[in-house]
Amino acid sequence: MSQHPIPVFILGSGRSGTTITASLLSHLPGIQIAKETGYIAQNMALLQDINNPEALARLIKEVNLWLDKEQWRNKCSIEGFRDFGQRYQLSGGAAFIHYVWQLDSEVPWQELSFIGDNTPLYVLAIPAIQELMPNARFIHVVRDPRDVVCSVLKMRFGADDVVIAAMEWHLLLGCWLMAERVVAADRRMECRYEDLCTAPERTMTRLATFLNLTETDAIAALARHTAIGSQQNTGFEKVARVSHHTRLTEPIAPSRVGRYQSELTAAQVQAIEEIAQCGMLACGYQPSRWHEHPLIREDRISLLKSMINDVAHRFLKRIRGK
Repeated sequence: MSQHPIPVFILGSGRSGTTITASLLSHLPGIQIAKETGYIAQNMALLQDINNPEALARLIKEVNLWLDKEQWRNKCSIEGFRDFGQRYQLSGGAAFIHYVWQLDSEVPWQELSFIGDNTPLYVLAIPAIQELMPNARFIHVVRDPRDVVCSVLKMRFGADDVVIAAMEWHLLLGCWLMAERVVAADRRMECRYEDLCTAPERTMTRLATFLNLTETDAIAALARHTAIGSQQNTGFEKVARVSHHTRLTEPIAPSRVGRYQSELTAAQVQAIEEIAQCGMLACGYQPSRWHEHPLIREDRISLLKSMINDVAHRFLKRIRGK
């Protein structure tokens, strides 16, 4: 598929800036980053068995559930996929992923240089995705775990305990660091959310360069994002109306960094740092001091309590419809 759009995945921990990064990249010429698809990692077996009519039918059903959830305008069908494959002489699981991506694209698929999506948790499936799409590129967006946890605790989804939220951040970072051993250096890059907020032109230029574009393209994309705002036509209009993405159309600014300092207690910050300090240091985030990890002091009881607390609060949120 070297003459077709190159697949690109924007991934990382939830609430780390993957969506704003995807929206900004979609302002670049020849780039289409779809809204979250969500289905790939959970349906890898069906994608690998896509030539089986039964597997394809099951896959179509599963994918449309995800597209409904993420408010896509169009849905996929067996006939649509077959027409897409015949038109571009493509087949297999990779072709199906491309077919889904182009459903809501404002630019015809064949005119694009890169196409992809920003499902954060695909960071857990990088080796499998790479096997399916060997030319895929990956952009890992990382954010200070203290700010991530601060944001996650307000969401209707995700962890509801600071320790569990920090553990999830650390696990997802670890998956990225391990994937770096199997993904070629020219097909992966890391972007810190803080850098995007405090040095947007420099950071956007790095992203544009990774996708074979120029500094001029990067600066123009930032200008379009700022000027168009809520009137943008990149496919993220409905996303920006979702409660946890209301700041998507706002200009990026340094004020987005360091919220945890005023919104979390000292005890909460310490609990996060105890779990995530190694990953923090690896990504350039400085803990307040060095802490003993709970496992160093064999404190499995506190971890168990955090897990129980997290499950209980998630259950209550579901009952209340939050």
